[in-house]
Amino acid sequence: MPAAGYVNLSEIILRFTDAVESLLAVDFEFPFSVGSEGLRDCAADELHRGTLTTHALTRMATMQLYAVAAQCDLHRGMAAALTADKVFFSPYPLARTCVVTAAKAWFIISAPTRVDRLQHYLNEELGALYGAPWEFTDPDSTADITAKTDDLAAVGATAGLRLVPKKKTAWNSQAPHLVRADQEDGAKPPSESRIVRDVFEASGLGADQVDKPYKLLSAATHGRFIQSGVSESIPTGLSRFDGPKRGVHSSPGTTAKVTVLAAIATRTHLRALARYTDVAQEQIQDHLGAPFREWCAAGGVEVPA
Repeated sequence: MPAAGYVNLSEIILRFTDAVESLLAVDFEFPFSVGSEGLRDCAADELHRGTLTTHALTRMATMQLYAVAAQCDLHRGMAAALTADKVFFSPYPLARTCVVTAAKAWFIISAPTRVDRLQHYLNEELGALYGAPWEFTDPDSTADITAKTDDLAAVGATAGLRLVPKKKTAWNSQAPHLVRADQEDGAKPPSESRIVRDVFEASGLGADQVDKPYKLLSAATHGRFIQSGVSESIPTGLSRFDGPKRGVHSSPGTTAKVTVLAAIATRTHLRALARYTDVAQEQIQDHLGAPFREWCAAGGVEVPA
């Protein structure tokens, strides 16, 4: 395949990433704007101490900046893969990880109240703790897990959240989670696929479209390249037995159409972060507008509102 299309898309992604990083360096610089919800959250650390943690809300808020930086890393990874010789499918797992990173951060920051934000954040921390490759039968590891769990539960208790212990199922052990006083113990945190669905709904995708990005990216990540439609082929001549030969690839247009989902999720996260930190929405549009439109155009995708 001619390299020009891939190089062009790579350059578009890099321009988009540069624009995101310029927002991160200036507009979203910590500490946040006076009067912003983000600054008010950070100022409430004293009210939400755990057994180990003394700055839970500041960490929750600053982890939003970490999530943006992680997304930039993944965008740059996609751009680098596009210019590598004979590399076609590698951008898709990076795009999926970027979407999930943006969606989980958005889910925390877009919650309407401090208690909701804290609940979403602490449940994500609990999920990460119990999803880590611990040796759960090792006494030292068990002690560490218990101490960290007690700490997160203590922070949650300051906001009226109660811990629902983990449950063992036929297949695995589910992490404990925190619920509000008005929630039943069975009110579990939403699944990753649900959070991604919600972020694309917030991005302006129609009701018949919001489920498709996660399914598409998961298929393209889990080796179902043909079934997901990202694997294409072109005739490359004849074999030594005069049989037709075809080269497998994923065209620049197809790659743009799929990977732009990462840009859409990043933009939606940044819009929520702007509301949280009292940054004008126009700043997001001014910085991201041109490269975002280019990326959509490269994939033949209508620019979401």
